[in-house]
Amino acid sequence: MSRALRYREPGSVVAAVLAATMHLVFLVLLIYGVRWQNRAPDSFSVELWQSLPLDEVVVAEAPAPVATPKAEEVAKPKAEAVPAAPLPVAPQAEIELRDKKVVKQKPPQPGAKELRRRKEAEAQRKLEQQAERRRMAEQARVREEVRRATEAEMGRYVDMIRGKIRHNIVMPPDVAPGAEAVFKVTLLPGGTVLDAVLQKSSGHPAYDEATERAIFKAQPLPLPTDPLLKKKFRELHLTIRPEEK
Repeated sequence: MSRALRYREPGSVVAAVLAATMHLVFLVLLIYGVRWQNRAPDSFSVELWQSLPLDEVVVAEAPAPVATPKAEEVAKPKAEAVPAAPLPVAPQAEIELRDKKVVKQKPPQPGAKELRRRKEAEAQRKLEQQAERRRMAEQARVREEVRRATEAEMGRYVDMIRGKIRHNIVMPPDVAPGAEAVFKVTLLPGGTVLDAVLQKSSGHPAYDEATERAIFKAQPLPLPTDPLLKKKFRELHLTIRPEEK
């Protein structure tokens, strides 16, 4: 009976050892896991930058405090201005510059013969200008003389016409010595009166009517023989006053 109880299967010991080992490992892992979860996290500091440095940005593998760079390190040195090399001048541009220099050169002085010719031409030009001024002045003088002669001739014939009309007036009584009547008289080429219109009354109707009758009675009125001057007598504005005694 005892022999039967002491008998065990051959693999039972190995299985018991493996089971004990597995329980021991599981217990160790459980203890380590609990301790790892209760461990406080590592502390780190973060510095905020307004702008990234211009030189380089270094990414740290571990969260470590970043040192603030100095102003000298952040500021990037300015590159010195390098003067631009002069552009090569094209052959055509060189020719144009050379031509401009030639143009700016002082022109050659004229010789004695050329100077004498210029002086003679200038003197001739002044003589021609003086002659032209004298000719224009002479023409103006002649025109003025013709105008005066024409006015004088017209005035003489107007006086002749006015005198002939006044001679034919039958003077009414009680006419003031300063009375005057103005008529517009239209004449034909032979001196015949075509029309006589009173433009300004003398203030004495009887004198106005007597003057109008005298105008028609005095025809043909005297006219100049010059055809150009006779054209100025187609229409006359005559002021008739009483004949002085």
